[in-house]
Amino acid sequence: MSERQQAELLLKSIPERNLHIVIALMRELTDYNDYVECALDEADALAEQSSQRMTHEEVFSGLRRALHA
Repeated sequence: MSERQQAELLLKSIPERNLHIVIALMRELTDYNDYVECALDEADALAEQSSQRMTHEEVFSGLRRALHA
């Protein structure tokens, strides 16, 4: 079964009274994906302008500390 067929089957299983919630969530997800894509594009542009390179650990260790604080 293709992804499209799975999505259509899933949509058919959602009660009509709840479809507005699903649509609102899909819009929010699209907006979030656009934000992430823009942030990644900006990071790529900054990386191209700099010769500084960081390891995976250097990039994500601060984020991990902030999440686990």
